[in-house]
Amino acid sequence: MRLAVGAWAPPLLATLLLGTLALRPQATPGLPLTRQALTCTAPPTFRVGYESGEGALRLDGGQYRFQGVSWLEGDLCGPGTLLITADGEVAEQEAPVLQISLGRRVLLREPFAERRTVRVEVPSAGRLTLAYLNDLYRSEARVATLEGLRFEGSCEALDIAVPPETGGTWDPVRKTVSLVAAVPMTVVPCGAGELRLRTVGQAAGGAFPVLEFRQGKEVQRVATSGQRQQVRLRVVGSPLKITLVNPLFQELADRNLTVHQLEFRPDSPSPP
Repeated sequence: MRLAVGAWAPPLLATLLLGTLALRPQATPGLPLTRQALTCTAPPTFRVGYESGEGALRLDGGQYRFQGVSWLEGDLCGPGTLLITADGEVAEQEAPVLQISLGRRVLLREPFAERRTVRVEVPSAGRLTLAYLNDLYRSEARVATLEGLRFEGSCEALDIAVPPETGGTWDPVRKTVSLVAAVPMTVVPCGAGELRLRTVGQAAGGAFPVLEFRQGKEVQRVATSGQRQQVRLRVVGSPLKITLVNPLFQELADRNLTVHQLEFRPDSPSPP
């Protein structure tokens, strides 16, 4: 297997987006403002009113774990005091904030870092909303993308297998795949010839991805960059393993909120 690597003439027109920076959420929805029929119970039942994605708000052993933009809501039969015990994970020097509203009226916006308990006076019956809106999540990953795979020889067929553990999916239309884990994909040419492709990398941790091409005893490595490179490989009709040898994924910031206890104490009825 012989390897030739050259710069691809057209400039890189777009930045590869996969894995470099994930922000949660992209947009924050508005809290419900319309009047809704109340179904109050004593004690009140709190339910998920909204979550930005699956698992954004989880009930875990009596605790509410806000891991994405989401809110709880519950209908109150009358006035009283809400007791909330919560803490949070600070990210980028900002603590998670719990916003408590009764209908359209905001009763409290409270940041939580260390675990503590706050009391909120609720003046009347209505729909109570406990919302977590300042969620943040950022991560980065090394991503190696192979584009335009094609084979030139006495035949043209390529058998390509991309296990899901690679973190990528083969696109047969664009003949493109991205690798994020150190799990090999396999390319089997129909015979001897030349495999042609372009590579482009997304850096993380200050380094770009490195690809290893292994066919039998022949091993070649290609260091990717932010610009596309043309790669040509002399191959035979046996499995060629392509592996990202220096994968990296790291979490940069993750802001979350946990409500450990939520209790509503109704006011005692006034004497006649």
